[in-house]
Amino acid sequence: MSLFQCEECGCCENTALSSQGHKPPAKWFDWYGIEDRMGKQLCSACGPTKYASGETCDKGGGWHGQFERLYLPKGMFKTNHVGNLAHKDTGDENYRAYQIKEPL
Repeated sequence: MSLFQCEECGCCENTALSSQGHKPPAKWFDWYGIEDRMGKQLCSACGPTKYASGETCDKGGGWHGQFERLYLPKGMFKTNHVGNLAHKDTGDENYRAYQIKEPL
């Protein structure tokens, strides 16, 4: 399991639950209406709702509900060498200690 911070909303996400963060080739997805998100690593809720074929994307457009959606200060976390989410400045893996309220 590899965790990452969504570049759109700042939440903690799992690559297995979000089409690898929607980082496969952009041409795989329909980005209509969310063009500004293309190229970002996105959680399931911020990802595209459709594939380029028009088929509904099963891992995009809504939170998967497999675990609580936990928001963190945007841009403050990275995936470390073992796949855990770590604070960029301190290396602290206790990301839950940095939880913030849902962004507006």
